[in-house]
Amino acid sequence: MLLLLSCVTCVQAQSGRRSTTTPTTPSVSGTKPVEKVTKPVAKISLLLGVENRSPFLNIPYYLSDTVLENCVQRLNDSGDVVPHTVGRGMERADAVRRAKEEKEAYVVWLQVESDVVDSGRQQKEGPDELYVRYTIFEPQTGKVRQSGRTHKQIYKTGRGGVSTPTSTRNGPLYSEYALKQAAREAAERILEAFEAKVQNDPW
Repeated sequence: MLLLLSCVTCVQAQSGRRSTTTPTTPSVSGTKPVEKVTKPVAKISLLLGVENRSPFLNIPYYLSDTVLENCVQRLNDSGDVVPHTVGRGMERADAVRRAKEEKEAYVVWLQVESDVVDSGRQQKEGPDELYVRYTIFEPQTGKVRQSGRTHKQIYKTGRGGVSTPTSTRNGPLYSEYALKQAAREAAERILEAFEAKVQNDPW
């Protein structure tokens, strides 16, 4: 009898101990995925100015504004740059000084020139056609990042032509439409200098 009672007591004690234990939660190995946050790409700031019409060119003054306006319009087609105009009458020294004063903005200097004025000759074979020159100055240093010239050929049109070149006896042959296209091409060269692209290009 005593042996039987001791066995029952031992079994009950072990059953009670098993009921009080709590199950452990298995640990999960590995790191939690981290969401990547994409930072917006900083846009390139450009300050554009154009030189006054050369006194040696017998062309209207407003053509300088036309070149500046069309260049800025084309630059606005890109979402990578932010162009701002500083107006007409900018000389090279002004462009360099302005670039040195800027911390981040590049200064773009535009000019309307001709081959005859550049060479100092009064006459040459063939018509004297105008072209657009652009120069990009780096901020803080004022060094030239890139420069070049763009030119659109002027084609003579007959009756019913869309555009007719303008010429004077002592002045260069020019077409306002051709200068507009040269200014837009200069803007595309500027964008290429910064590896910027044009969004929704209709061409």
